[in-house]
Amino acid sequence: MKIITDLQTPILEPTAVTVGFFDGVHLGHQYLINRLQKKAKERGLQTVVITFAMHPREVLQADYIPELLTTTNERIALLEKAGIDICVVLPFSKELAKLTSQEFMVQVLQKIVHARYLLVGHDHRFGSDRHHDVHDYARIGKEIGMEVEGDQALVEDDISISSSVIRRALSSGDIVHANHYLGYPYFLEGTVVGGKKIGRTIGFPTANIAVNDHRKLIPADGVYATKVSIKGKTYLGMMNIGTRPTIEDSLRKTIEVHILDFNASIYQELILIEFMYLLRHEIKFQSLDELVTQLVRDKAHTIDVFSVIKKD
Repeated sequence: MKIITDLQTPILEPTAVTVGFFDGVHLGHQYLINRLQKKAKERGLQTVVITFAMHPREVLQADYIPELLTTTNERIALLEKAGIDICVVLPFSKELAKLTSQEFMVQVLQKIVHARYLLVGHDHRFGSDRHHDVHDYARIGKEIGMEVEGDQALVEDDISISSSVIRRALSSGDIVHANHYLGYPYFLEGTVVGGKKIGRTIGFPTANIAVNDHRKLIPADGVYATKVSIKGKTYLGMMNIGTRPTIEDSLRKTIEVHILDFNASIYQELILIEFMYLLRHEIKFQSLDELVTQLVRDKAHTIDVFSVIKKD
């Protein structure tokens, strides 16, 4: 996949394009991309996805703090996996936001991206004239020689799959539905950092994790069955997100994972966590002994979860 990060280099070959932030590159996005690829093949065009390095609201709303499903690099990797030919990653700016839909279609899609076909997501709008929709884009397209079509939402059980729906699921700990709508396990990447080493004193050593991008959404507080990838190898783990109320009286949230059957030193190593199942929400126990008893149950539950996943 070719990656373009500015508007200085025009694409020479004619293209079929879609535009959006594509946070998560979830099943709804994949449905759109599959249709784009089909239309492109029928017309002999290259497929192009235009996305943005920052969420547009980060630029337009000074106080907006995003909770992203994917970082820019993660989005690019997922788009490449989906088979897109060219990914244009624009640095969203107030100047870009001032363009009308017609100006965007002419100056960016036609002149730079060489678009002959535009597929518009069911809930997507672009340009400063936000009241315009796919019918207006089609009218403009007819004037400039660009075919424009709208896409339908991907709906399951009366739910339109979207990044917002997935964020809400993760924020409530509903990993099963979030992963289903994503089409893959939700994941966090980070670096192993030093902790208080209390876990090793009770038989459950943990790796404390500093997430690489503070804009990534952290799922609800609780204990999760996870897959843990370090140095190219994958292990089973149980992760705790929360304030560790049994161990310390603090409001500071920590992210730590106990890796099953693992005892190597991984301080400062990069680590990838895939969330598979919420075992329980965080609980304050009356003693460390009660906590240890529950952790033993959590470990057994984690093993059971993965035995079921393996069968599936």
